[in-house]
Amino acid sequence: MTARAPPAGDGFDAVVVGGGAAGVLVAIRLLSGDGPPPKVAIAEPAMRLGEGAAYSTRYPFHLLNVPAGRMSAIAGQPDHFLDFLERRHGGPRERIAGSFVARGEYARYLRATLDALPARDALVHVRASATGIERDGDGWRVALSTSQSLRARAVVLAIGNAPRPLPRFLLHPGVRVAEAWDYDAVAAIPADADVCILGTGLSMVDAALVLGRAGRRGRILALSRHGLAPLSHAAGHPPDPAPPDPWLALGVRARLRLLRRLVAARAAKGEPWQWTLERLRPHGQALWRSLDPDQQRRFLRHAVRYWDIHRHRIAPEVAAAIATMRDEGRLELVAGRLRAVTAHPEGGSCIHFRPRRQQREHMRRADWIVNASGVETGIELRPGALLQAMRERGLVLPGRHGLGLACSADGIVLDARARPQPGLYVIGALRLGELWETIAVPELREQAREIAEAIHPGRAGASAG
Repeated sequence: MTARAPPAGDGFDAVVVGGGAAGVLVAIRLLSGDGPPPKVAIAEPAMRLGEGAAYSTRYPFHLLNVPAGRMSAIAGQPDHFLDFLERRHGGPRERIAGSFVARGEYARYLRATLDALPARDALVHVRASATGIERDGDGWRVALSTSQSLRARAVVLAIGNAPRPLPRFLLHPGVRVAEAWDYDAVAAIPADADVCILGTGLSMVDAALVLGRAGRRGRILALSRHGLAPLSHAAGHPPDPAPPDPWLALGVRARLRLLRRLVAARAAKGEPWQWTLERLRPHGQALWRSLDPDQQRRFLRHAVRYWDIHRHRIAPEVAAAIATMRDEGRLELVAGRLRAVTAHPEGGSCIHFRPRRQQREHMRRADWIVNASGVETGIELRPGALLQAMRERGLVLPGRHGLGLACSADGIVLDARARPQPGLYVIGALRLGELWETIAVPELREQAREIAEAIHPGRAGASAG
């Protein structure tokens, strides 16, 4: 894909801000089908599209968290990714469908799908970051980090997840910190260094796999408030989804009771607990929206971490690798609250934490800290200038419970007075407060289809080939 920075006068039907998976899915839908294609720009500073935080890794042991058979990029074409893998690698189709392939392979698939479109030449990849958005007549103008701008009839915010920064007041000035999403920085940590990973979620798993390479001698401590790591997928084919009706009238506590009863009853018949979660998987948005604000807050206070480790599972081979590291004493998971990070007299850092359900503070030494504390969900704290500039202009409003952006059910961004702004859309992570289930491919491809249809009716529903 050729990258260029068009002059300020160039006009587009749509500018997509962000070139990760969500942005590419929108572009694919906009450029699919018959008839004259819209003129589309993707503002993305990275050289390769389709990567973002999730799919930029080059390590083959960083696997998708979902079997390949459920990762089609095209709504209505469930075998689209399988067709790509079969052409590329061959092998029995049933085995491919149940496999967990490397995440970098998925980025290649997204780019190949985009490049195969007959209308690909209608897309321009602009190698720049968006720094501001403002109204411009009946359209929008997107300011770029290159001091140029793009004018468009519609803009789609597809800026994805952002890492949660560590509180600087907890850290001493000389502390060595690597971000978990910076895979090369994590790989560069010396093999004999003792490492503390702050966080025990999916980012911790990625970092531990990099740090767990052969020959490493340093110890790895992973610390989080609950000390809970993501659980594994189960083998086999889950049954069809269950109707959501029995769940929708229940509060959080009653839902958890019902979930435990169902898991226990089905376990007695030899069914893994993962299948019960899979029955609920298609109804995640309905389950979230059916809770009133008080119940949503209750879920966020008390149940979200337990839900996350069961819902956002990892490939069985990844779970096995993490289990081996723990059994061999190379990785230790600790539940506790970080209190401070101070300089160690012999070099490195002292990690001060209070273990869960204990009053006495503990201390461990580490040469390096890896920030795997999760995703920043509040727009006020996200890095980058774009959302802050939009908030100053009154163009955005924090979403429910401070999660992401406020938007309508169909993804139109609401301004500071909660009014829909025609032509300004959001996809993916920033719809967390509205939808909760919004970052996985099944949700992203539907959002991409709906947004593309709203921007350019008639093309988005057609086949992507």
